[in-house]
Amino acid sequence: MPFATGRRPERLTVILVLLTGVTGVVEAVSFLGLGHVFTAVMTGNVLFAGFGLAGGSIQAAGPLAALAAFAAGAGGGHWMHGVLLRWRGRRWLAFALAGEGVLILVAALLALLLSDRLGQDPQRFAVIVPLALAMGSRNATVLRVAAHDLPTTVVTRSLAGLFMLSSLETAGRRFATVAATFAGAVLGTLLLGVHPAVPLLVAAAVEVAAGAICPPAKA
Repeated sequence: MPFATGRRPERLTVILVLLTGVTGVVEAVSFLGLGHVFTAVMTGNVLFAGFGLAGGSIQAAGPLAALAAFAAGAGGGHWMHGVLLRWRGRRWLAFALAGEGVLILVAALLALLLSDRLGQDPQRFAVIVPLALAMGSRNATVLRVAAHDLPTTVVTRSLAGLFMLSSLETAGRRFATVAATFAGAVLGTLLLGVHPAVPLLVAAAVEVAAGAICPPAKA
C-alpha cells in the first residue's frame, strides 16, 4: 500500500480530514436537495432502498441509482488508479483527487442548469449520478492509500473508537473525522439556502485544491 497509517505524511492527514468535511457538504445537498438520498454514505441508501421496496414512505429509485453509481465509481476509480500509476507515478493521488473534484464540478454545473427542477424526477438523477460516482471513486482512493483510520465518508467507526482506549493522536484523528463531517453538513446546509450549486462548487474547489497540495504517494 502507498501509505501505512504510522508513516502517513501529516499533510495527507489534513487533506483526508478536509475531504471528510466535503462529504458533509455533499450529503447536505444530496439528502436535503435531491429527495432524501445519500451519495457517499451507502449504509443509508441500502436502508432507504429496503424501506422503499417494502412499501415505506421513501422512494427506492434515488437510493438505488446512487448505489449503482457509487459502485461504478469505486470500480472505475480503482481501474483509473492503475492508469494514473503508470502515467504519473508518485503523483497519481493528486490526479485522482482532482478527478473526483471534476465530477463534483459537473454535478454543480448540472444543478445550476436544472435549478428549480432539481428536486424532481428525472432531473435530480442527473446530479445524483456524478456525485455518487465521485464518492465511489473517493472510497477506492482512500482504500488504496491505506487510510483505514480516516475513511472520509463514514464516522460510525471513528465515533465508536473515540471512546475506546487509544493514543491521544489516534483519538485526535477520530474526533477530527466526526467534527469535519458535522462542520461540512452545517456549511452545506447553509450554502444550500443560497443555491444547490453553491455548496457543490465549494466541495469541488476543495477536492481540486486537495489534489494540488497532495504529497507524492508511493507507487
